[in-house]
Amino acid sequence: MSKLTQYFWTLAEQLPSLIAMIGCIGFALMRWKRHPRISLTIVAGVGLLFVHALVFMFIYDLVPPLFIKPNNFENMATIRRNVFLVLGFISNSVAAVGFALLLAAIFMERKQVSA
Repeated sequence: MSKLTQYFWTLAEQLPSLIAMIGCIGFALMRWKRHPRISLTIVAGVGLLFVHALVFMFIYDLVPPLFIKPNNFENMATIRRNVFLVLGFISNSVAAVGFALLLAAIFMERKQVSA
């Protein structure tokens, strides 16, 4: 299977999530005049998650072969584990920032409850 076909199928697997993200961005943009700060935060968070999904699809395919060489059998398991550990840490950190922005948007501009 060619790389292009592999990317197509990976993108097809993520298509429902990507469509939902585009819908969320559209809904936030429709509410821009009423709640501009919240909408901006939502667009930034969902936009980051959207870009994350697309970029890391390529990163997980292209980066490991740069570090994992088949001629080094002794350390291959350790190198493979470390490469995927670092990639996972970066990927999850970027996703955490996107989700943190969405969480911040949930609690923005809340009215103070008077006791």
